[in-house]
Amino acid sequence: MIKVKNLKKYYGTSRGIEDVNLEVKPGEIFGFIGPNGAGKTTLIRILVGLLEKDSGSALILNQEVHMNSYKINKAIGYLPSESNFFDDYKTPDMIKFFLDLRGIDSTYATELIKRLNLDTSKKVKALSFGNKKKLGIVLALMHKPSLLILDEPTTGLDPLAQKAFLDLMIEHKKMGSTIFLSSHVLSDVQKVCDTVSFIKDGSVILTEDIDTLKEQEHKKVTINPIIPLYLEGIENIKVNNVSMEFEYHGDINILLSELKTHKLKDLTIRDVTLEELFMKYYEDNNHA
Repeated sequence: MIKVKNLKKYYGTSRGIEDVNLEVKPGEIFGFIGPNGAGKTTLIRILVGLLEKDSGSALILNQEVHMNSYKINKAIGYLPSESNFFDDYKTPDMIKFFLDLRGIDSTYATELIKRLNLDTSKKVKALSFGNKKKLGIVLALMHKPSLLILDEPTTGLDPLAQKAFLDLMIEHKKMGSTIFLSSHVLSDVQKVCDTVSFIKDGSVILTEDIDTLKEQEHKKVTINPIIPLYLEGIENIKVNNVSMEFEYHGDINILLSELKTHKLKDLTIRDVTLEELFMKYYEDNNHA
């Protein structure tokens, strides 16, 4: 659905992206993640025809992407990181404008408005940041495009709207849509994505499927007081005044059996998050 090879973009002498390579398969939710300034938005703007690349190749539906690629853009639902509309339009009029532009009826748009709890009583300029984001989601999804390209879609949304949005992503995948989702909210990526690509300083440093990443999951353990532990699978021990924390790779029952032999005041065992795995890759990349 998307194939990017050796893609490069500079703003004068400032780096945008540097030799980016990635491939998004039809029907998958692809998470494109990295810190602010890493190059996520630059790549997205090239894919949707808002920027021209300096070199390399970017294909959508086996067609080379250029600025104003009408046939490609017709198949895309796009949400920018910051949505800007005609300020003096009332929200329903803004939606109708895009419905008419795409030649579709309002049935699905009305459903999206309800599910996202979008405030339609105000002019666009009076909407909160969160409601502008909801409006942008409605406009991106309402024509049920074959490809969704979404830049930081959950930023500014309240928890209920975030859940509604993630549910919609799963539903659109079931409809057959391919979703390219840029985010720095890694918990969102972990919930819905099939594949994750990490970008740092304009370059993709890792692309992996979620299941493979989950195989590298381990437990994060904190105990009080500090005790001697010599089990295989314990790594990265950190000690403070009264407690110790460490990573544990192994059978949790073996760890629990060992801990039973000690008198503990407190014990916490949790799964490692995708964010922690992500940061480990960043640190490993820095030391490489």
